[in-house]
Amino acid sequence: MKPSPELVLNQSFAKIAMEMGPALPAGYGQGSATLTGVLLLMVGQEFGRAASVRLKENQAMRALFGECAAQHGGALGKALKDAAGQGDPDITVAALDASNGALKKTLIELHTAAEATGDKALEQRILGLLKEWADARTVYLPAM
Repeated sequence: MKPSPELVLNQSFAKIAMEMGPALPAGYGQGSATLTGVLLLMVGQEFGRAASVRLKENQAMRALFGECAAQHGGALGKALKDAAGQGDPDITVAALDASNGALKKTLIELHTAAEATGDKALEQRILGLLKEWADARTVYLPAM
């Protein structure tokens, strides 16, 4: 048997949060054990989707920036054009996270510009993307 990281993390969560934690005296130790178990559960869920979620977010931001680049001049227009033309040749989570962080800084600048110019359609589109991305990162806790 070759256990997957998700299985190992989920089993660790169950052992710590449902067996070890409750066996400890009430107080800090019990709470700390439960928190550690929940963190393992969250990491287990994130493991399987981390690269996919970040890659999809990066692609969506670049597509949006490509559409908006011509409408904005100056530094923002250049930043949008530059970001739209990039890709993710390295799909490790660390590299995708770095790209995602840089792209989200540009997204914040675009959102700020949309608010300043009163572009409600662009504001709504950005907020829709943010909601979609938050939904994709939702952590599901098991019924205990």
